[in-house]
Amino acid sequence: MAWRFKVSKYKNAAPILPKKEDWVNDIKVGAPQSCGNHVKASAAFIAFNVENRGGGSLGVVPLDYKGRIDSTTPLVHGHSDLITDFDFSPFDDGMLATCSTDANVKIWHIPEGGLTESLANAEYALPQFDKRVENVLFHPTTEFILTVAYFDTVKLWDIKHEKELFCFSGHEDQVQSTSWNGIGSMFVTSSKDRTVRIIDPRADKVAYEAESHKSPKDSRVVWLGNSDRILSTGYDGSRVREVRLRDLRNFSKPYKVQAFDSSTGIFMPLYDADTNMLFLAGKADVSIMYWEVADKEPFLTEGLKHNGSVQTKGACLVPKRGLDVMTGEVNRLLQLTSNAIIPITYQVPRKTYREFHADIFPETPGYVPSTSITQWLEGASVQRKTISLDPGKRPSPKYQIHRGPLSKREDPKPEPDTPVPAPRSRISNGTENKPVSEIRPTLSKPTVAVKETDGNISGKCIETEEEIKPRTVSISELRKNYETKEEPQEIQEEPEEENPSKLASIRKAFETRSISVDEKIVERRREEVRQEQTIQEEEKENVGEPVTLREGSRVSAAERRRTFEQRMTSVEEKPASPTPRRPTVTRSFRRVCKFRHLKGTPGHKSTCIENLRDLNRTTPGECDGMAANSEFVVLPLSGPGGKLSVMKHKKGGRQPDGVIPSLMNTANVMDFAFDPFNDHTLAVACDDGKINLWHIPEGGLTQPTNEPTETFMDVGSADKITILKWHPLAAGVLAVATGDLTVKIWDLHSRTVSLALSPHPDQIFSMAWSPCGRYLATMCRDSHIRVYDPRKSTDPIREGNGPVGVRGARVLWALDGKFIVTIGFSKLSERQISVYKAAELSKPANTVTTDISPAMLIPFYDSDSSTLFATGKGDSTIFAYEIGSDYPHLFPLSNHKCGSVHQGLVLLPKQMCDVRQVEFCKALRLTSSILEPLSFTVPRVKTELFQDDLFPPTFVSWEPVMTAAEWLGGTNRPPRTQSLQPEDMISLSESREQQSPVAPPTYGGPQTHIRHETPPFLKGMVPNEVRQTQHKNLNVPEEVQETQTRLEESMSQQMNQVTKTLEQDRMEGVDSTEWED
Repeated sequence: MAWRFKVSKYKNAAPILPKKEDWVNDIKVGAPQSCGNHVKASAAFIAFNVENRGGGSLGVVPLDYKGRIDSTTPLVHGHSDLITDFDFSPFDDGMLATCSTDANVKIWHIPEGGLTESLANAEYALPQFDKRVENVLFHPTTEFILTVAYFDTVKLWDIKHEKELFCFSGHEDQVQSTSWNGIGSMFVTSSKDRTVRIIDPRADKVAYEAESHKSPKDSRVVWLGNSDRILSTGYDGSRVREVRLRDLRNFSKPYKVQAFDSSTGIFMPLYDADTNMLFLAGKADVSIMYWEVADKEPFLTEGLKHNGSVQTKGACLVPKRGLDVMTGEVNRLLQLTSNAIIPITYQVPRKTYREFHADIFPETPGYVPSTSITQWLEGASVQRKTISLDPGKRPSPKYQIHRGPLSKREDPKPEPDTPVPAPRSRISNGTENKPVSEIRPTLSKPTVAVKETDGNISGKCIETEEEIKPRTVSISELRKNYETKEEPQEIQEEPEEENPSKLASIRKAFETRSISVDEKIVERRREEVRQEQTIQEEEKENVGEPVTLREGSRVSAAERRRTFEQRMTSVEEKPASPTPRRPTVTRSFRRVCKFRHLKGTPGHKSTCIENLRDLNRTTPGECDGMAANSEFVVLPLSGPGGKLSVMKHKKGGRQPDGVIPSLMNTANVMDFAFDPFNDHTLAVACDDGKINLWHIPEGGLTQPTNEPTETFMDVGSADKITILKWHPLAAGVLAVATGDLTVKIWDLHSRTVSLALSPHPDQIFSMAWSPCGRYLATMCRDSHIRVYDPRKSTDPIREGNGPVGVRGARVLWALDGKFIVTIGFSKLSERQISVYKAAELSKPANTVTTDISPAMLIPFYDSDSSTLFATGKGDSTIFAYEIGSDYPHLFPLSNHKCGSVHQGLVLLPKQMCDVRQVEFCKALRLTSSILEPLSFTVPRVKTELFQDDLFPPTFVSWEPVMTAAEWLGGTNRPPRTQSLQPEDMISLSESREQQSPVAPPTYGGPQTHIRHETPPFLKGMVPNEVRQTQHKNLNVPEEVQETQTRLEESMSQQMNQVTKTLEQDRMEGVDSTEWED
């Protein structure tokens, strides 16, 4: 009991919050969703997530940076999607590893002076993985070893030699956290399968395994330094946050469980092994807790809590080399908020800080790796050498280590006397104590990791061989090793000139040695062992003694050349190998999208419809939630009877209070859609199996009505109707999906079901007609896409795998029916967009993950611009992609950020777009009580011209090309098109044709200097004598000249309106006599 009152040196460590001007302010973090901490620090830099529409980016600033971050600050544009995690190397303050949802891992070099320009090209990139990468972590004692965790797999990667060292795929679900022990011999993982595992990579086994937490929600795990204790954070069965401590001697049961509150944010554990200080920062919490970890009761002792005022997005600890030890700063925690990084100092109070207090600053692990990769693979586990934090013993004022780019590094030379790892103590796996020899087998010498291709899922990637004894190697064998191997057929060869001497031939053999010889060591050594006797017999026949290579001996290049020359005097000379031609490196340029910089602009308040009441926010998942045409918009209302509100969207204003004019269907509404060829006809599907056809008057609804114009019902089936889809070309043809998993095609003119397809095995999520009107695609709950030709067969003509999620999906056609786009969920509940070739549905041509959200993405496709908009109920972002026929088929455009969440979105017909304002798409956006128009435009300079490159002839979707009887009879007709160009506008291509080309220069005469034309807005600033020398041979049309003149005058007026008077010039000063008082 006396230990409970033992005085701790860090018991009174107090958090100190700096002034706001000492923060890193005005950053845009966004809302990153991953298992990372979103902020990391080295002894020189701070890296943090930055919200960026163009993909995943990081901000990197110096550790002592204070002040604002403006828009011109350089960033690390690392990935095409969210950066999930990143980590600094403990041996180089400028080496940064990043991973992302785009399944890539990259290594970056931050210059010693920081970023002076944005980085986009990584120093090294690992091969792309097949899943989203969640964690990256550097090895604590060995340089160049990186831990990579993605989905259920953990890999160790040698980033210096670009090869894989270890692979473990034994997790049953997503890996959420990883951590190494202090000597780097084992690491611990926590995963979504509620299991914590301790893995020994060199023995290729799971040493310990136990249940982590009761809840499968997010969890974190950290190894407590060099001890045998593990700390994990997570949730119990009641979703209460908790901390669990485990000991390897009884790993199956935690020896300490500390429960907290029921907040939803996971605890991020930050542990300092030097002081045993533990910080718990919960995501979305405003407070940060501090605890001391001990090896005796009560194991966890609470310290002073930091109570802030802003929510936490992420947190990290600054390395000890970056602390100000002369102020008693034992730890510094960086708190990442939505718009700032707050450095929180934990200070131990002392009477004076004039001297270095060695009692509160023990020696900390240094920055020199204790083992090389080879030594670590051979079984060495050595703790890093410690260094003192005393400023008087530092080699420089700052403990910052910059070793330069990775490409210029040299492999660390192994020390001559490598300490042998001490035997492990007897530890228990929860059942009984076992000797070390039984727990971990004796390690043999590993070889270069070879990636398995036989589909083995065990994850074993380290191969071992029997110990190779010192042996004699003949000269002919050495020569064979260093001669150039035959290159693959892809590399073209060119003949080599005759060598003037034998020495030149030998040098050429060395110069043309393949760079990747090290990767073939395994295969070569096995061949050498098999041919050892043959080689020795060949050596006896030739002149010269064999050369003995022992461990530790080295043969220089000059000695080998002399040996080869002696050898060549008695051996017939062989022609030198031809010099291989290096393959041509071609740069891949990203496709330029015309709509890349599209801009979404909400309509003026006067054009919005306000005071919308009693809206139904629980529509079925198969329904888009709203429908619109060129005149009306339909919104579902809450309450019984399946009420639908119909109003004219062109007329804005506030809706009056009182009874809302609506269509009453007497049954719950499942789906509804306007007739594309009649703006006043609305089809409504009900759960009683009826299809109600409503005729809307010219002026809209003035009062509620419950009498539809027509009602259709299949007498053979009374199942509910879930989806309605009008035929795009034939009048009176309507496809419906019913509750009995069948698709039926109605001929409304004859009031009969003309076609019925074979039943689906499960619920139908979505269906869509092809643009040509021949095919019908369906998306089913069984994760299959089916394409039907209804007039020829009731069975699908093509079938393929779609989204694997069972929470809903959508399907549509793109690029004139050549591609099919699906939207759904992945196994990890990620919203995904996939593109399939319509003729090949076995696998998607490309898949893009947007984010994680429970709401289903609803797609809206503009065929003229091939632009796909996607958003969900409750979202505030409208994702935009251009669909192309070339890979990767999905080209991201500028997403539109709305000021509030919306309940639905619908595109309006193309003829409603204002082409004079370069408006290529128009939509209606529904919020909680407002319906606002949304305009999507493309910025162009010459808006007075018709942009025919953006507005191709559009499909006449408002007029049918055939009747229902003709289509059912087998007639196929292409859709008609119509130009959107107004009669009074000149197209962009026509204006270029009207301009006469530049007259070619006269050769032989005096040389003339041709200048570029000055932009119109700069002509007022260019002298006349300079302007007169520009384009004397160009015949500029009068219309263009007038436009240039107007722009020049407008720019001059704006420049003249600039006031040069400062605000303080108008202030009254203080009389000089007042200062004397």
